[in-house]
Amino acid sequence: MTSQKKNSPELLKGLTAFFVVVQLASFFMFWVNWDGNTISGFSLPLGDFFKTSGEKFGLANPFPQFSFLFSVFWLIPILAILIMVLGFLKKKTVLLSFIAGALSLSLVTVYILFTNTLLELGVGTDLFGMLKSGIYLQALGAAGLIITAFPVKNIGSKIVWLLLGPVFAFASYKMGENYIMNETHTATENVKAEYTLTATDLLKEFIANDTASNKKYLDKTMVVNGNVSAVDLLADSTSTIKFEDSTGSYIIFSLEKKEIEQIKNIKSGDPVSLKGVCSGSIFSEILSTTSISFKRATFNKK
Repeated sequence: MTSQKKNSPELLKGLTAFFVVVQLASFFMFWVNWDGNTISGFSLPLGDFFKTSGEKFGLANPFPQFSFLFSVFWLIPILAILIMVLGFLKKKTVLLSFIAGALSLSLVTVYILFTNTLLELGVGTDLFGMLKSGIYLQALGAAGLIITAFPVKNIGSKIVWLLLGPVFAFASYKMGENYIMNETHTATENVKAEYTLTATDLLKEFIANDTASNKKYLDKTMVVNGNVSAVDLLADSTSTIKFEDSTGSYIIFSLEKKEIEQIKNIKSGDPVSLKGVCSGSIFSEILSTTSISFKRATFNKK
Protein backbone atom coordinates (compact mmCIF):
# COMPACT_ATOMS: atom_id res chain seq x y z
CA MET A 1 0.00 0.00 0.00
CA THR A 2 2.81 2.40 0.94
CA SER A 3 4.68 1.49 -2.21
CA GLN A 4 1.61 2.29 -4.32
CA LYS A 5 1.25 5.70 -2.67
CA LYS A 6 4.86 6.53 -3.42
CA ASN A 7 4.58 5.34 -7.00
CA SER A 8 1.34 7.26 -7.68
CA PRO A 9 2.95 10.73 -7.72
CA GLU A 10 5.80 9.45 -9.89
CA LEU A 11 3.31 7.94 -12.33
CA LEU A 12 1.36 11.19 -12.52
CA LYS A 13 4.56 13.18 -13.06
CA GLY A 14 5.52 10.81 -15.86
CA LEU A 15 2.10 11.21 -17.48
CA THR A 16 2.30 14.99 -17.10
CA ALA A 17 5.66 14.99 -18.86
CA PHE A 18 4.18 12.89 -21.67
CA PHE A 19 1.15 15.15 -22.14
CA VAL A 20 3.18 18.35 -22.05
CA VAL A 21 5.43 16.99 -24.83
CA VAL A 22 2.33 16.08 -26.87
CA GLN A 23 0.91 19.56 -26.31
CA LEU A 24 4.15 21.34 -27.23
CA ALA A 25 4.79 19.29 -30.37
CA SER A 26 1.23 19.42 -31.67
CA PHE A 27 1.06 23.22 -31.28
CA PHE A 28 3.33 23.43 -34.34
CA MET A 29 1.54 20.73 -36.33
CA PHE A 30 -1.30 21.18 -38.85
CA TRP A 31 -4.69 21.52 -37.16
CA VAL A 32 -7.09 22.10 -40.05
CA ASN A 33 -7.22 21.94 -43.83
CA TRP A 34 -9.38 24.55 -45.54
CA ASP A 35 -9.81 23.46 -49.14
CA GLY A 36 -6.10 22.66 -49.52
CA ASN A 37 -4.87 25.39 -47.17
CA THR A 38 -3.30 23.84 -44.06
CA ILE A 39 -3.36 25.88 -40.86
CA SER A 40 -1.15 25.15 -37.84
CA GLY A 41 -1.89 25.68 -34.16
CA PHE A 42 0.38 28.72 -33.97
CA SER A 43 -1.22 30.35 -37.04
CA LEU A 44 -3.74 32.34 -34.97
CA PRO A 45 -1.25 34.13 -32.69
CA LEU A 46 1.15 34.47 -35.64
CA GLY A 47 -1.50 36.21 -37.74
CA ASP A 48 -1.71 33.71 -40.61
CA PHE A 49 -5.08 32.32 -39.51
CA PHE A 50 -7.26 35.26 -40.58
CA LYS A 51 -4.85 36.25 -43.34
CA THR A 52 -5.50 32.93 -45.08
CA SER A 53 -9.25 32.92 -44.43
CA GLY A 54 -9.52 36.51 -45.67
CA GLU A 55 -7.44 36.10 -48.82
CA LYS A 56 -8.71 32.68 -49.82
CA PHE A 57 -12.32 32.71 -48.65
CA GLY A 58 -13.25 36.34 -48.05
CA LEU A 59 -13.76 35.74 -44.31
CA ALA A 60 -11.41 38.15 -42.56
CA ASN A 61 -11.09 38.98 -38.86
CA PRO A 62 -14.30 40.86 -37.94
CA PHE A 63 -12.54 42.57 -35.02
CA PRO A 64 -9.03 43.43 -36.27
CA GLN A 65 -8.63 45.97 -33.46
CA PHE A 66 -8.47 43.07 -31.00
CA SER A 67 -5.96 40.96 -32.92
CA PHE A 68 -3.30 41.60 -30.28
CA LEU A 69 -5.31 39.49 -27.84
CA PHE A 70 -4.46 36.35 -29.82
CA SER A 71 -0.87 36.73 -28.64
CA VAL A 72 -1.97 35.12 -25.37
CA PHE A 73 -1.86 31.75 -27.12
CA TRP A 74 1.92 31.98 -27.34
CA LEU A 75 1.71 31.10 -23.64
CA ILE A 76 0.86 27.53 -24.66
CA PRO A 77 4.40 26.57 -25.77
CA ILE A 78 5.98 28.90 -23.19
CA LEU A 79 4.07 27.29 -20.33
CA ALA A 80 4.76 23.81 -21.72
CA ILE A 81 8.51 24.44 -21.61
CA LEU A 82 8.22 26.02 -18.16
CA ILE A 83 6.27 23.01 -16.85
CA MET A 84 8.98 20.66 -18.12
CA VAL A 85 11.74 22.70 -16.49
CA LEU A 86 9.92 23.03 -13.16
CA GLY A 87 8.99 19.36 -13.24
CA PHE A 88 12.66 18.47 -13.66
CA LEU A 89 13.44 20.70 -10.67
CA LYS A 90 10.63 18.97 -8.72
CA LYS A 91 8.65 22.19 -8.32
CA LYS A 92 4.85 22.44 -8.33
CA THR A 93 3.27 23.01 -11.73
CA VAL A 94 -0.43 22.57 -10.98
CA LEU A 95 -1.59 26.10 -11.77
CA LEU A 96 0.59 26.28 -14.89
CA SER A 97 -0.86 22.96 -16.09
CA PHE A 98 -4.40 24.20 -15.55
CA ILE A 99 -3.75 27.46 -17.43
CA ALA A 100 -1.89 25.79 -20.30
CA GLY A 101 -4.61 23.17 -20.66
CA ALA A 102 -7.44 25.71 -20.60
CA LEU A 103 -5.72 27.91 -23.20
CA SER A 104 -5.15 24.95 -25.49
CA LEU A 105 -8.74 23.73 -25.25
CA SER A 106 -10.06 27.24 -25.93
CA LEU A 107 -7.83 27.49 -29.02
CA VAL A 108 -9.01 24.09 -30.23
CA THR A 109 -12.61 25.24 -29.80
CA VAL A 110 -12.01 28.41 -31.84
CA TYR A 111 -10.48 26.41 -34.69
CA ILE A 112 -13.41 23.98 -34.76
CA LEU A 113 -16.05 26.72 -34.65
CA PHE A 114 -14.37 28.80 -37.35
CA THR A 115 -13.84 25.75 -39.57
CA ASN A 116 -17.53 24.92 -39.18
CA THR A 117 -18.39 28.48 -40.26
CA LEU A 118 -16.31 28.01 -43.41
CA LEU A 119 -18.07 24.69 -43.97
CA GLU A 120 -21.43 26.46 -43.84
CA LEU A 121 -20.13 28.89 -46.48
CA GLY A 122 -19.25 26.04 -48.82
CA VAL A 123 -15.63 25.28 -47.94
CA GLY A 124 -15.17 21.52 -47.70
CA THR A 125 -17.84 18.87 -47.27
CA ASP A 126 -17.17 17.39 -43.83
CA LEU A 127 -16.03 19.04 -40.59
CA PHE A 128 -14.10 16.06 -39.25
CA GLY A 129 -12.47 15.59 -42.64
CA MET A 130 -11.10 19.14 -42.36
CA LEU A 131 -9.59 18.55 -38.91
CA LYS A 132 -6.01 17.26 -38.91
CA SER A 133 -4.13 15.12 -36.39
CA GLY A 134 -2.53 18.12 -34.68
CA ILE A 135 -5.81 19.41 -33.25
CA TYR A 136 -6.68 16.02 -31.76
CA LEU A 137 -3.23 15.69 -30.20
CA GLN A 138 -3.45 19.21 -28.78
CA ALA A 139 -6.81 18.41 -27.16
CA LEU A 140 -5.39 15.17 -25.78
CA GLY A 141 -2.30 16.86 -24.36
CA ALA A 142 -4.31 19.71 -22.84
CA ALA A 143 -6.89 17.43 -21.20
CA GLY A 144 -4.13 15.14 -19.98
CA LEU A 145 -2.25 18.03 -18.38
CA ILE A 146 -5.31 19.07 -16.40
CA ILE A 147 -6.34 15.56 -15.37
CA THR A 148 -2.87 14.50 -14.17
CA ALA A 149 -2.16 17.75 -12.27
CA PHE A 150 -0.72 16.69 -8.88
CA PRO A 151 -1.24 16.99 -5.89
CA VAL A 152 -4.78 18.23 -6.71
CA LYS A 153 -7.16 15.36 -5.96
CA ASN A 154 -10.46 17.26 -6.25
CA ILE A 155 -11.96 16.00 -9.50
CA GLY A 156 -14.48 18.85 -9.45
CA SER A 157 -11.81 21.53 -9.86
CA LYS A 158 -10.27 19.59 -12.73
CA ILE A 159 -13.61 19.35 -14.49
CA VAL A 160 -14.03 23.12 -14.11
CA TRP A 161 -10.65 23.75 -15.75
CA LEU A 162 -11.45 21.24 -18.51
CA LEU A 163 -14.63 23.13 -19.35
CA LEU A 164 -13.38 26.67 -18.73
CA GLY A 165 -11.51 27.13 -22.01
CA PRO A 166 -14.09 25.61 -24.39
CA VAL A 167 -17.04 27.32 -22.68
CA PHE A 168 -15.34 30.74 -22.73
CA ALA A 169 -14.25 30.32 -26.36
CA PHE A 170 -17.69 29.12 -27.47
CA ALA A 171 -19.49 31.96 -25.66
CA SER A 172 -17.09 34.59 -27.03
CA TYR A 173 -17.34 33.23 -30.57
CA LYS A 174 -21.13 33.18 -30.54
CA MET A 175 -21.32 36.66 -29.00
CA GLY A 176 -19.05 38.00 -31.73
CA GLU A 177 -21.07 36.19 -34.39
CA ASN A 178 -24.36 37.58 -33.10
CA TYR A 179 -22.89 41.05 -32.70
CA ILE A 180 -21.83 41.15 -36.34
CA MET A 181 -25.21 39.95 -37.55
CA ASN A 182 -27.48 41.89 -35.19
CA GLU A 183 -25.66 45.19 -34.84
CA THR A 184 -25.74 45.95 -38.54
CA HIS A 185 -28.88 44.10 -39.59
CA THR A 186 -31.19 47.10 -39.24
CA ALA A 187 -28.57 49.29 -40.85
CA THR A 188 -28.59 47.06 -43.93
CA GLU A 189 -32.26 47.85 -44.49
CA ASN A 190 -31.51 51.56 -44.54
CA VAL A 191 -28.23 51.54 -46.46
CA LYS A 192 -28.50 52.35 -50.14
CA ALA A 193 -27.31 49.47 -52.31
CA GLU A 194 -24.20 50.19 -54.36
CA TYR A 195 -25.07 47.53 -56.93
CA THR A 196 -28.26 45.82 -58.09
CA LEU A 197 -27.92 42.65 -60.17
CA THR A 198 -29.72 39.45 -60.99
CA ALA A 199 -28.39 36.31 -59.38
CA THR A 200 -27.58 34.90 -62.82
CA ASP A 201 -25.50 37.91 -63.87
CA LEU A 202 -23.64 38.04 -60.56
CA LEU A 203 -22.70 34.37 -60.77
CA LYS A 204 -21.52 34.79 -64.36
CA GLU A 205 -19.35 37.73 -63.35
CA PHE A 206 -17.69 35.86 -60.48
CA ILE A 207 -17.18 32.70 -62.54
CA ALA A 208 -15.55 34.71 -65.34
CA ASN A 209 -13.10 36.48 -63.00
CA ASP A 210 -13.42 35.89 -59.28
CA THR A 211 -10.36 38.00 -58.39
CA ALA A 212 -11.72 41.12 -60.08
CA SER A 213 -15.23 40.46 -58.79
CA ASN A 214 -14.09 40.04 -55.20
CA LYS A 215 -12.15 43.26 -55.43
CA LYS A 216 -15.21 45.03 -56.84
CA TYR A 217 -17.95 43.67 -54.59
CA LEU A 218 -16.33 42.63 -51.30
CA ASP A 219 -18.02 44.36 -48.32
CA LYS A 220 -20.38 46.23 -50.66
CA THR A 221 -24.11 46.45 -49.93
CA MET A 222 -25.93 44.88 -52.86
CA VAL A 223 -29.41 43.94 -54.03
CA VAL A 224 -29.67 40.57 -55.77
CA ASN A 225 -32.82 39.48 -57.58
CA GLY A 226 -33.57 35.94 -58.65
CA ASN A 227 -35.58 32.77 -58.28
CA VAL A 228 -34.96 30.81 -55.08
CA SER A 229 -33.19 27.46 -55.46
CA ALA A 230 -33.35 26.40 -51.81
CA VAL A 231 -34.50 27.66 -48.42
CA ASP A 232 -32.97 26.29 -45.22
CA LEU A 233 -34.47 27.00 -41.81
CA LEU A 234 -31.79 26.36 -39.20
CA ALA A 235 -32.23 25.11 -35.65
CA ASP A 236 -31.36 28.47 -34.07
CA SER A 237 -34.09 30.20 -36.12
CA THR A 238 -31.61 31.74 -38.52
CA SER A 239 -32.00 30.77 -42.16
CA THR A 240 -30.43 30.86 -45.60
CA ILE A 241 -31.75 31.47 -49.10
CA LYS A 242 -29.80 30.18 -52.05
CA PHE A 243 -29.69 31.03 -55.76
CA GLU A 244 -28.05 28.31 -57.85
CA ASP A 245 -27.17 27.96 -61.53
CA SER A 246 -26.93 24.88 -63.75
CA THR A 247 -23.21 24.36 -62.93
CA GLY A 248 -23.80 23.98 -59.19
CA SER A 249 -22.37 27.42 -58.39
CA TYR A 250 -24.54 29.40 -56.03
CA ILE A 251 -25.19 32.58 -54.03
CA ILE A 252 -26.19 32.18 -50.39
CA PHE A 253 -27.75 34.80 -48.15
CA SER A 254 -27.74 34.37 -44.36
CA LEU A 255 -30.81 35.96 -42.78
CA GLU A 256 -31.62 36.46 -39.12
CA LYS A 257 -34.47 35.49 -36.80
CA LYS A 258 -36.64 38.55 -37.49
CA GLU A 259 -37.10 37.37 -41.08
CA ILE A 260 -38.29 33.89 -40.11
CA GLU A 261 -42.02 34.42 -40.68
CA GLN A 262 -41.51 35.80 -44.17
CA ILE A 263 -39.07 33.04 -45.04
CA LYS A 264 -41.56 30.35 -44.05
CA ASN A 265 -43.77 31.45 -46.95
CA ILE A 266 -41.01 31.16 -49.55
CA LYS A 267 -40.48 28.01 -51.58
CA SER A 268 -38.14 26.90 -54.34
CA GLY A 269 -38.76 28.76 -57.58
CA ASP A 270 -40.22 31.90 -55.99
CA PRO A 271 -38.80 35.24 -57.14
CA VAL A 272 -37.24 37.29 -54.32
CA SER A 273 -35.19 40.42 -53.91
CA LEU A 274 -32.54 40.37 -51.16
CA LYS A 275 -30.19 43.01 -49.83
CA GLY A 276 -26.94 42.15 -48.04
CA VAL A 277 -23.23 42.75 -47.71
CA CYS A 278 -21.06 40.64 -49.98
CA SER A 279 -18.56 38.43 -48.14
CA GLY A 280 -16.82 37.38 -51.35
CA SER A 281 -16.58 34.12 -53.23
CA ILE A 282 -15.02 30.72 -52.69
CA PHE A 283 -13.96 28.48 -55.57
CA SER A 284 -13.94 24.75 -54.94
CA GLU A 285 -11.28 23.08 -57.06
CA ILE A 286 -12.75 19.67 -56.25
CA LEU A 287 -16.28 20.52 -57.42
CA SER A 288 -15.24 23.27 -59.88
CA THR A 289 -17.97 25.50 -58.49
CA THR A 290 -18.13 29.01 -57.10
CA SER A 291 -20.07 30.05 -54.01
CA ILE A 292 -20.80 33.68 -53.13
CA SER A 293 -21.94 34.50 -49.61
CA PHE A 294 -23.80 37.49 -48.22
CA LYS A 295 -24.03 38.55 -44.57
CA ARG A 296 -26.33 41.00 -42.74
CA ALA A 297 -29.03 40.07 -45.21
CA THR A 298 -32.64 41.23 -45.30
CA PHE A 299 -35.48 41.30 -47.77
CA ASN A 300 -35.23 44.25 -50.11
CA LYS A 301 -38.11 46.65 -49.69
CA LYS A 302 -38.69 47.98 -53.19
